[in-house]
Amino acid sequence: MKTILVIVLIFIGGIQSFGQGIEFFKGDYNAALEKAKQEGKILFVDFYADWCGPCKRLAKDVFTLEAVGNYFNEKFVSIQIDAENPANRQVVKQNKVRSYPTLAFFDADGKLLSRLEGALDGAALIKSAKVVTGEEMSFEEIYTKFKSSKNDLVLMQQLLLGAPAYVSTLENMEQAKWIARIEKIFKDYIDLKMGPELINVDDYRIINTFHHADKPGDKLMEFMNKNMEAYLKLGEGPAYFVMEYNNKIMENMARAGKEEYKKYLERIDGDMKLTYSVVPQKTMSARQRFTYLYDAEYLLFYKKDGEGYVTSMDAYFKELGEDARAVDYGMAAQQVYTATGGKVPESVILKTKEWTVKALQYTDISLMDKINFLAMLGDTNKVLKEYVEAKKCYNQAFMESMQMEQEMTKAMIQMRIKQKLAALDLIK
Repeated sequence: MKTILVIVLIFIGGIQSFGQGIEFFKGDYNAALEKAKQEGKILFVDFYADWCGPCKRLAKDVFTLEAVGNYFNEKFVSIQIDAENPANRQVVKQNKVRSYPTLAFFDADGKLLSRLEGALDGAALIKSAKVVTGEEMSFEEIYTKFKSSKNDLVLMQQLLLGAPAYVSTLENMEQAKWIARIEKIFKDYIDLKMGPELINVDDYRIINTFHHADKPGDKLMEFMNKNMEAYLKLGEGPAYFVMEYNNKIMENMARAGKEEYKKYLERIDGDMKLTYSVVPQKTMSARQRFTYLYDAEYLLFYKKDGEGYVTSMDAYFKELGEDARAVDYGMAAQQVYTATGGKVPESVILKTKEWTVKALQYTDISLMDKINFLAMLGDTNKVLKEYVEAKKCYNQAFMESMQMEQEMTKAMIQMRIKQKLAALDLIK
């Protein structure tokens, strides 16, 4: 009976997987490369991490698509590699995998043909794959064509969409040269296309990738805000993008003591009301939420009033109630050190400790946030002369950092923690 059950499960599994998404090779990188060579195919590799949300969405919602599976199963040998598994460390390091997911295509000799960083939808993934197989123009071919037609919006869009994948395969001066070229193409593209035709998924992806604004009156950001009703049909992303722009202006002004930040607070329930409508408003309005935050930053960074900051933030957390997140408490504590280096009354230090402890009680915080909060708690204990507790926090932060696979980032973090421990030992 047990044998029959196993056969039935295998049969059912076979039916579910047939024609339904990418069939990933079960084996290591070298074996997959050898299989690709034998079959005369290109190797496709999905570098992922178990904790990576975009990796999980890609595996669940994109790799399982029939259209994706049909194309990839015909053209490639595909393999998924857990980038944080020590057994894969060499291939991860060799291919300079710095973020997850990283999707890479290799020829049969292991030469990198193309690399994509971040999750894509099914259409974008197939399009990128077709460039690798030669069914669509490569980035270099598009650029050659563009040089003789520099106002061609279609070619400019293709270049901007393909730039992140192409530039990620370059290094040093060559990479810097292409970044400068792409920035110029982006500026020209926006100037030429500014208007209703700019409101689409591909152009929003381009804007989100290349546009960085924190100065008042940014032409593109104001255009997006004015047309937010149309942008929201693409999803909530554009609203958060424009909201980040307005928030950055308020932050810069509040910290510099420019009360003009209050005019930008007024925009939240004025001409930016639709943009800020995506903010959860269970316990307070978006205007109330950001008034608390930027009034508090004005007190802390400009007035140097730590106690006023604490009073304002405590009121904010009381209003948030159960909607408060780990990052809310952690950032509130970190602001004190950013603004003052911890040189505030003991009552303020004790409050930052309370906030940091609360942040660490959440189970859904990212590894980086957890390391940061632990180090911050160690700093707080050090200021309070609770040296034993400070050492425990630093040591725990170091142990948590061992889970990081990005070697350069891990080394930098561990070096900083070691410096904190060494400084603590000198005091003791």
